[in-house]
Amino acid sequence: MKNNIKRVKEEFGEVILDVVVELGREKITIQEMLAWHSGSIVKLNKTSGEAVDILVANRPIAKGEVMVIDEKFAVRISDIYTLENIIDKKRDGLYD
Repeated sequence: MKNNIKRVKEEFGEVILDVVVELGREKITIQEMLAWHSGSIVKLNKTSGEAVDILVANRPIAKGEVMVIDEKFAVRISDIYTLENIIDKKRDGLYD
């Protein structure tokens, strides 16, 4: 296993990936969106303090805790998703 990880790091270590940290999601109608104005509030599917999803290529790979470091947002990774976690999230319709 360690040799495989080392090989992947050597071969793909310089590939750049976009990482997205998702605070939450909500499905709304176009009618609801058209009613938005400055100050509108959109409720999300996660509660305050709940772990956020970390996505690569729109696929959840981990979850973490939002932090602030030097006045910038950061995420402390708390769990790396297993294949089963990813399948469950896809089955729930959260991700493509």
